[in-house]
Amino acid sequence: MTTPKTHRWTERRCSECTDLERGRKEAEAERDFSRVSDFNVLIVRHRMAHAEGP
Repeated sequence: MTTPKTHRWTERRCSECTDLERGRKEAEAERDFSRVSDFNVLIVRHRMAHAEGP
């Protein structure tokens, strides 16, 4: 049995992280998978900005 991976970015939540994740969930609920993909890209880019730090 493997343990779940934890990610650094889950520890740092900003309002933009929350908004992007909410948008992705809304797109999933609407079954708009093109928008889901767009949000996935935006989320990854945003998390990379967190990793760069101030």
